[in-house]
Amino acid sequence: MKEGVIILGHGSRREDANEEIRLFTEKLGEKDPEREYQVAFLELADPSLDEAIEKLLNRTKLEKVIIMPMFLTVGNHMHRNIPDKIWKIQIIHPHVKFALAPHLGLDYRMMDIVHDRIRVAQELEQGIIKD
Repeated sequence: MKEGVIILGHGSRREDANEEIRLFTEKLGEKDPEREYQVAFLELADPSLDEAIEKLLNRTKLEKVIIMPMFLTVGNHMHRNIPDKIWKIQIIHPHVKFALAPHLGLDYRMMDIVHDRIRVAQELEQGIIKD
């Protein structure tokens, strides 16, 4: 079964934040060439989820599209907004299966990353990283 994956960010007014999600999606695609990857944003940035799905389906014939929300916490987006969007898209593309992956949430593997970030902050002379 040929699968595509949408990496779904929230979207930000800060373009550097959106670019991080784009780069993350690109690197995932390089690591996993068996699937087609496409970035999308819920708001404030392009492409939207609808646009990203259309781009993905126009590039190749897919049987399944997995939407991976890059959210740390569950909320209205996970409970209502994203499922509603997927339901509407499913009507337009009845031949494609859509699956919403669980948000990142309380995944204990992330604690290692948090501990690493804390160690980096401990090593700084000042406690603030400025861009």
